[in-house]
Amino acid sequence: MQSRPLSTGKRAFGHFCKMSPAGAARVTAAMDSPRDTSILDLYYEVDVTALLPRLRDRFVKLSRDGATDAFLARAGRGRHSWWRTQLHRLLRQFMSDFDVNGLLDMYPLFVASTEHWRLLLGPGRVTRLLDVGAGCGDVTHTLLPLAEHVVTTELSRQMAERLRRSGLECHELDLAERDLPGAPFELITCLNVLDRTARPRLLLRRMHARLAPGGRLLIALALPYNPFFFSGNRTPEPLERLACAEQGWESAVNSLVERELEPLGFTVVTVSRTPYLSFGDAHSGLYELDDALLVCQKA
Repeated sequence: MQSRPLSTGKRAFGHFCKMSPAGAARVTAAMDSPRDTSILDLYYEVDVTALLPRLRDRFVKLSRDGATDAFLARAGRGRHSWWRTQLHRLLRQFMSDFDVNGLLDMYPLFVASTEHWRLLLGPGRVTRLLDVGAGCGDVTHTLLPLAEHVVTTELSRQMAERLRRSGLECHELDLAERDLPGAPFELITCLNVLDRTARPRLLLRRMHARLAPGGRLLIALALPYNPFFFSGNRTPEPLERLACAEQGWESAVNSLVERELEPLGFTVVTVSRTPYLSFGDAHSGLYELDDALLVCQKA
């Protein structure tokens, strides 16, 4: 049986650590024992001098806070059992990872806390927020205090049902393929979606069009860039690829800004780095990816 890539949030942590064998061993130990998670602090660090000159004074350093540690504690207690891990593996042969996660209520995710979002976006609330590809809503709920009205989109039927059960308005559509009716949004969030969609460039253009003048787009993208998308249980190559394939975090961010975002008419307001966390399972105590967070303003 041919293996296929795991969805974002489920590829092991050490894959993205460019460190010595001893360092890799410490990472593996942190994964298997979530109480020892100090290695995660490295994922907030950036070589600011390697960023584009115009981005250097826009870097906002995040750090672990109470909400992050609370998620890590829950991940330590809630690691999925061997039986659930095997059932997940079996169902993945017939459904997408996202559908299986929604069906089994597995792999809760964490990107940043509400206080992190306020640090990047300011303390005020917007009238309308759109969360594109909201998944099961773990991350969306950290955004709720930032807006008076929150709308979500999600392609996975199981995930969309979970979003609606939690009280969120959800449109089961791909914004790159179908427009969303209604007034423009002051804030659009697209968190770990651009590497899991067939047409990321078209999606960026559509989100730009759905923003009100002066509106902001908040992007999270796992680096190094490793795109694919789900078509049932298959993971074809995307029809478009973003121009940010560099292995270095700072170099990839520079390319994303210079070759994708600025040509669309976005001005990057802040740049940050954060670990993208997921509950573990029978194979590992914790899963983690390396996220770039960018707040972009529509000119």
